[in-house]
Amino acid sequence: MSLYVLNLSEVRADHAPLVGGKALRLGELYRAGLRVPAGFVITTAAYRAFIKANGLDRILEEMLAGLDWDSPQLAERVGPVQELIRQHPMPPVVADAIAAAYREMGAPVAVRSSATVEDLPEASFAGQYDTHLNLLTPEEVLDRVKACWASLWNARALAYRHRHGLSPLKAAMAVVVQRQVPAEVSGVLFTLNPSTGREEEMLVEASWGLGEAIVSGRVTPDRFVMDAWNEEVRSREVSDKQIMVVPDHPSGVREIPVPEEKRALPSLTDEQLLHLAELGYRVQEIYGTPQDIEWALHQGVFYVLQTRPLTAYTFAPEIGQWTSANFREVMPGFITPLSFSIFREHEWGRALEEIFQRLKMTRGETGVEWGRLFFGRAYWNVGEVKRLNSILPGFKERAFDESVGLEPTYEGDGLVTPWTPRTILRALPCLFALQKLYKTLWKEAEAYQREFMEEEAEYSKINPAELSDGELAEQVRYAIERHHRTNRIALLISLLNTQAHDDFAPLVEGLNERNPDAEPISIARLLTGLTGISTGRPLAELWKIGQEALKHERVARTILESKPSELAERLQSFPEGREFWGILQGYIEEFHYMAENDEDMSLPRWEEDPTFVFTTLRSFVETKEAPHPQELVAHQEGVRLREEQRAAELLSRGWLDRLFRKRQFFSSLETLKRYCWWREETRSMLSLAHYHCHRFLAEQGRRWAKQGFIEEPRDIFLLTLDHVLAALEGNLSSEEARAAISKYKRMRRCYRNFEPPLTIGQGISPRAAEVPFRKAPQRVFKGVPCSAGRAAARAKVVRDLSEAHKLKKGEVLVAPYSNPGWVPLFSLAGGIVMEEGGLISHGAIVAREYGIPTVLQIRDATRVFQDGQVLCVDGDRGIVELLEG
Repeated sequence: MSLYVLNLSEVRADHAPLVGGKALRLGELYRAGLRVPAGFVITTAAYRAFIKANGLDRILEEMLAGLDWDSPQLAERVGPVQELIRQHPMPPVVADAIAAAYREMGAPVAVRSSATVEDLPEASFAGQYDTHLNLLTPEEVLDRVKACWASLWNARALAYRHRHGLSPLKAAMAVVVQRQVPAEVSGVLFTLNPSTGREEEMLVEASWGLGEAIVSGRVTPDRFVMDAWNEEVRSREVSDKQIMVVPDHPSGVREIPVPEEKRALPSLTDEQLLHLAELGYRVQEIYGTPQDIEWALHQGVFYVLQTRPLTAYTFAPEIGQWTSANFREVMPGFITPLSFSIFREHEWGRALEEIFQRLKMTRGETGVEWGRLFFGRAYWNVGEVKRLNSILPGFKERAFDESVGLEPTYEGDGLVTPWTPRTILRALPCLFALQKLYKTLWKEAEAYQREFMEEEAEYSKINPAELSDGELAEQVRYAIERHHRTNRIALLISLLNTQAHDDFAPLVEGLNERNPDAEPISIARLLTGLTGISTGRPLAELWKIGQEALKHERVARTILESKPSELAERLQSFPEGREFWGILQGYIEEFHYMAENDEDMSLPRWEEDPTFVFTTLRSFVETKEAPHPQELVAHQEGVRLREEQRAAELLSRGWLDRLFRKRQFFSSLETLKRYCWWREETRSMLSLAHYHCHRFLAEQGRRWAKQGFIEEPRDIFLLTLDHVLAALEGNLSSEEARAAISKYKRMRRCYRNFEPPLTIGQGISPRAAEVPFRKAPQRVFKGVPCSAGRAAARAKVVRDLSEAHKLKKGEVLVAPYSNPGWVPLFSLAGGIVMEEGGLISHGAIVAREYGIPTVLQIRDATRVFQDGQVLCVDGDRGIVELLEG
């Protein structure tokens, strides 16, 4: 319409500074086809024109300069400023634009503020500004617009902005003017139940009349909890609604008593609640994160009055305690239901049950749910694991949390089991069983590895496309069963690896406490340089190929100048290139089973899409002087041997140390090193098992799509294991399969921009998008030391492997996690900063293998740090310092 007025239908994303958060979202909802009352926005340009025309900018600046933000008289000091805003005239050009827009739309209208800083995830301003209802004349609208502008300067809003480091002078107010909805019922819809944190639940508060009665707290609304996934109402709390707010005459609103017969009636029927749940999904799908939606019901139609991100929620204590620590390393982000149900619901639970039985901690199956999804992400039941581990004397919750990469939520060491006669007696069977398992489990892994690799050569020759439907179904079942066996041994090794770390950590801690004047012994240095780590081979082999490319100028130039999609064709166009392509093909064939995240069975493997290989090879060729990975490993062996020698010297100072502690220390260290090594060996086998599941299931998906059973081949991975097995037996209909797939797709759309917390449950109350405002940027960040050494270099943030091409030699890699697919990047990194991972996680082991200074568990590192900033990574102390930028 004009600089000062915009129709809601005209509002676009780049209008945000002009229209504020509320109007921006209303415009988005309007364009998405939702029922939003017609309206227009008075832009921040109108507010600034008003301030300038009346000379208020100088007055406001002077008022702020002498303001005592802690004064109890703050409201009194800013009160005159609000009066000045209300009393000064509106510039004619602004007033005329507003009046013209109002006349075109018609009365009655509602006037609501829309500040440019309101409803940020980190600083919700909900309820701090003005709303005016049922206005009938242009004069009323203009007067209420100035009242909204004045509310930008109320004491509460000013103090809030000051606390969050937001300049009051930079803030501006837009105002939304909309047709008033004469609501029979109004209320609020939370698309994630903020009282329980249950993703399948939506919470509705509703009451008769306009929503002002609920907002003002004058009425206790009805509360309804819906199971939105299964389309049913879980609970109803119907209040005795004494009053309602309705339009007044000639304008404004008034309270009236609710008719006696309606006071105890539910304000919404079950059918209306389900319609509201569908509306909630439609709104959340637009933003990809839970929403707090104000709505009004008129003549059977729901209207959206505003929406904003849900900024705080609490998990119900009965959920228990769950974490995605370690899982994020192998299952980052959304995981497909088939992958999760195979790996975690079946195999993870079975492995935990088995190891607890073998350690005499349980008798028979416990019935515990060990793994589950929250918001489409993988979590495991850390509360139950801790409870069972605490049987062992010496258990310390903080040491456990550090080993798996879990952020403590308690003071001190948390749950601790002391060494007492009673705890020792109770735990003796467990301790004997544990020592026996330390001696035998790696031998079980070795035997299974021989069996697995003997079968692998022949099994790889089976071509899924050449099988009949019946044969393919059998191979799908067998691939899953083979995966079960492989993951069983991999999980048992990983769990025992964690226990070995937990047993060793107190010995290191005790040694350092007895020698306070010595440089502390580091577990990270004692675990570095473990030679022959199988998951490190892709890095070493690709480095060799990069060096081979550098021997031929044209080959190197072709790699540097070609897009990944063109590389194969361009290399094969000249003799040296064809020879080199043969070498590169051999590499891809050898590691054909790898993927960006191989545990997600839906993702293509390197044999299907070698883009990452080509991209990383290009970085190696650009670098030229990259050292041989084996040189790095040899250096790290020296670091480890020197640290072992230091520990031996410290453990030779007293007779008790020499007789008992030294032997115990190094025996425990050897056990830990052995299981760290075997963890990576079994991880390589598991990658092959993932690959075979992927290829047989992908072929099954292609056939089901061709038959019309599912819509797209990849949709097979959006079913669970139970679904797939039932479908192979003919016990799942196409309609049931498609419904399950549709439900999962909607969940992903609804939570695509939502980052759930690392730890869930036990009354934890996270806040969404926790990136706090700071008056001065934080310079020092404390994490967990992982790989020794110091590196200072420019940062490169790589959130996933599609951004791998950004990393250049010597830069600090800032990443959310790592898994085997990331390994080739490591030889380029001068230092590594990761959001996730523990000391015995895959990324930690490989980083130490190549001597890369690494710090783990820097919260939100990929959002806190930016490309080009200079970071100092101190892998000894677990410190990341922002030096520049």
